[in-house]
Amino acid sequence: MPNLTELATQKRFLRGIVEDNFQLPENIEPFAFLKALLPNLGSTDEELRDVLNYPIMNHIILDEHDQYHLTGAQLEELLLTSIDQDHLFDGIGESGTDSVFMRAFSCLMFPLLFIADTQKLAVSESVARCVLEALLTYARQERDWRGYVRGKGWAHSVAHLSDAFDDCSKNRYMTAADCEAILETLTYLAQLPEPLCHEEDDRLAFVAYGIITRQAVKLTYIKKWIASLVIARAEDALVEEGVLVWYRAANAKNFLRGLYFLLAWSKVPAIAEQKAELLAEIDQALQKLNSLPKEWFAGEN
Repeated sequence: MPNLTELATQKRFLRGIVEDNFQLPENIEPFAFLKALLPNLGSTDEELRDVLNYPIMNHIILDEHDQYHLTGAQLEELLLTSIDQDHLFDGIGESGTDSVFMRAFSCLMFPLLFIADTQKLAVSESVARCVLEALLTYARQERDWRGYVRGKGWAHSVAHLSDAFDDCSKNRYMTAADCEAILETLTYLAQLPEPLCHEEDDRLAFVAYGIITRQAVKLTYIKKWIASLVIARAEDALVEEGVLVWYRAANAKNFLRGLYFLLAWSKVPAIAEQKAELLAEIDQALQKLNSLPKEWFAGEN
C-alpha cells in the first residue's frame, strides 16, 4: 500500500497524474488520496496548490468519466471536513498570514462537492445546511481579503467564497430565505472597507445574477436589496474613517456595475419582463453612489 501522505506532496508524482490526463495509478484509492491531498490546499507553493493539487481533486470529485465512484457518504465527509477548524476556519481572524490559503482554497471544495452531488443527489439536507451556515459565518469572520500574494499566488478569498455561495445557492435544499441570507452576505462583502481590485466584484455579482435569474427570491425583495447597497460617503474623505467609507462605496459601485451589465446582457427568458425594472433600480442606486459633482452631468462642456 503506497504512502499517500508522502505521494500527495511529491510534485513529480502529481505532475505525472496531470500529464496522464488525470488518471490515478491503479493502486491509488481515490477517496483516501483526496483526503491526503487536503493539506495541500493551504500550501504556499503556488504550483503544488493551484496547478497540481486542486485540478487533480477537481477531476476525482467531478469524475466526468465515471471512474472513481465516490459515494454520498464520502461527499458528505469531505463537505464536513472542509468546514472544520483545520480548513475553512484555520487561523480565522488572522490577516497577512499564510493561513489564508487554507481558508480560501477550502472554499473551492464546495463548488466541486455540490456539483458532484447534482449527479448523485446523495448529500443530506442537514449537511447542506451545515455548509451554508459555515459559509455565512466564515464570511463575517474572515479578515484577510488579499487577492494575489506575491511569491505565493492567489489567495482571492472574496472570489473563492463567491464561487462557494454560487453553487450553494443552487443546491436543491436552499429556500428563498437561504438565498436572501446569501444576498445579505454579498452586501457585506461588496461593502468591505478595503479596495477589491482583483475583479472580486464580478465574482460577487455573478452570484446575485444567478439568484435573480433563477427567480429564487421575490422581485420586491431584490429591489429593497439593491437599494441597501447605497452608502452615504463621508464629508471628510481625508480622515481614516472617511477613506474607509469611500472604499466601501467604491466596492459597492463596482459590484452594482457588474450586476447591471450581467442583467443587461442576459438572455434568460424568465427575467425578460423584469429586466427593465431591475436595471432601473440599479441605475438609481449607482447615481446615488456617484462621487462626481452633479453639474458635470448637466450637458455643458
